[in-house]
Amino acid sequence: MTRLVIWDFDGTLVDSRPQIEAGLDHTLGLLGLGPEVREAWLACVGLPVQDAIERTFVPLGLTYAEVYPVYRSFDWPGSEGLIRPFAGMPELLAELHAAGVRMAIASSKRGEPLRRQAARFAWQPYFDPIITPDEVGTATKPHPESLWQALRAHDLAPGDAVMVGDTPFDLEMARRAGVPGIGVAHGFYGSADLEAWGPVGCARDAEGLRELLLSRLGRAI
Repeated sequence: MTRLVIWDFDGTLVDSRPQIEAGLDHTLGLLGLGPEVREAWLACVGLPVQDAIERTFVPLGLTYAEVYPVYRSFDWPGSEGLIRPFAGMPELLAELHAAGVRMAIASSKRGEPLRRQAARFAWQPYFDPIITPDEVGTATKPHPESLWQALRAHDLAPGDAVMVGDTPFDLEMARRAGVPGIGVAHGFYGSADLEAWGPVGCARDAEGLRELLLSRLGRAI
């Protein structure tokens, strides 16, 4: 029976695509690059920014040191209003929390903006711990360290938890940690991309995800 639900954040709980695309357009414009780079960048969503820059821009002859300051010059804090919870997610989180279900976050987003955004939606009381690159250093997704830290915080075995995410990187991390994974296909990847990583289930929306979690939790909520 599942005793801990570990969530990804962007693309899973919240739709951050509008902000991500606005930041990318800003970066491409200043670098003089065309929209053909967009798909390569979006295929890296779910990885830490440094990894995404190295995968997307280094093959174009640019270095991380050249791209990162341009990327950071976008007004990321000021554009957080573009981020919205996916339909049904606030209600699902509130329901799980009220039922006493333990929850954590394992995200590639840095801790400061993630906690600020969670506070904006009044979600911070729901999650313990919140694991970001600030906690794991270079052992970021798909390395399983984020999940191992969440498990240690609750003194649980891998089979006692479930990882919910919207990218193959989330599900690869889960598989490497021995944690059952659940895909949610309302983010950056479709069901086929997620099912290739062998999750125990894949949902298209919060309603479908609720049913999958009910079956894992082994009780009504």
